[in-house]
Amino acid sequence: MKTKQQRFKNDFLRTIATVFKAARWFGIPSQGGMTAMCASLIILLMLFALEVTAIWKLARAFGSVIARLSGAIFYGNALFSQILTWKFITSWQDLSNHWTRAERTLADPLLQDDTIRKKMIYTTSVVSACAFLEHVLSMMAATGFDCPPEEYFERYILTSHGFLLNSYEYRLFLGVPIFLLSKFATIMWNFQDLIIILVSMGLTSKYRTLNWRTYCIIKTVKHNKYNQSIKFEGKSFSQVQTWRRLRQAYVQQAALVRRVGDKLGALILLSNFNNLYFICLQLFLGINNEQGPPINRIYYMLSLSWLISRACGVVLAAADIRIHSQSVLPLLQTMCHGIFNVEVDRLKTQLKFDWVTLQGMGLFSLDRTLLLKVVAAIIKYELILIQFDN
Repeated sequence: MKTKQQRFKNDFLRTIATVFKAARWFGIPSQGGMTAMCASLIILLMLFALEVTAIWKLARAFGSVIARLSGAIFYGNALFSQILTWKFITSWQDLSNHWTRAERTLADPLLQDDTIRKKMIYTTSVVSACAFLEHVLSMMAATGFDCPPEEYFERYILTSHGFLLNSYEYRLFLGVPIFLLSKFATIMWNFQDLIIILVSMGLTSKYRTLNWRTYCIIKTVKHNKYNQSIKFEGKSFSQVQTWRRLRQAYVQQAALVRRVGDKLGALILLSNFNNLYFICLQLFLGINNEQGPPINRIYYMLSLSWLISRACGVVLAAADIRIHSQSVLPLLQTMCHGIFNVEVDRLKTQLKFDWVTLQGMGLFSLDRTLLLKVVAAIIKYELILIQFDN
């Protein structure tokens, strides 16, 4: 019978692999053979054609520039999101190998986080349910409740994609692919944020197990601080040897965060830019359109709340990596008096000065101070827009 530790080993890697496998249904052919590859290429080409059309319409715009710009940004995000997500998932096999090697740094297996799978399933379910509800409300707000069933499809396309088609340009053979692409684009938008959140949760979970191991070792050392060796999990080690292996585990974990960040950086940049733009847009539209049907006001409030929650979720999940990478430092500084060796000193220096966080291609770090900076930027943006609008 498998032990508890064996049952939960690599729960994160197995769960994230399942999520990536499901991505083949909306344009990311991580698995599925030539059929999934061909379908993904078709979606990619259609998104590219739609984005070119949106930019062309924007360049010739005489009406609502905001609507046309928003449409171009929305589908531009979908196009780049598919490319970058595809690239990241393709590189995941190499990253998972480094992930596994980082867990083997210590001779004794690390304690496993037996809650990570449940947390990932819960997070994925919440993101999927909220995204689905928000999109259904957007469709209801686009058509209203007085739309005859036979006119529903045409009204929805012309209302939600007025930046692409005028009423005299509408044809069913154009409306169907646009309708399908709008669903793919919405899924891509939510999926890119979900990837960042789940990967951040996995990295944080590894730091949590490392910190727990450190706490256990400190506790053991304090009970044997006059001895030159300690007994841990039934094995005897010298203190220097134990602390060296622990420090190397933190080194490898920091290297893993940087390696993942290098692969994920472009997607982080795209996600944060897109979320920031549409939060500002929703706030601006809400300020300038206070009247409207109840369904529109309900959709506005829910859509804005979901945008803000998802954007905060991305930043906070990634910020936890930074917090947990240093959370054991106060414990080392307060509990290791009289338990000094060169490896303990090196570990404290390493944790104090090593900046471990995910970054958006080196332009910004995902930590909690970023939320304050973004809030300040949004307030300035809205004040400027209101001033020019007046």
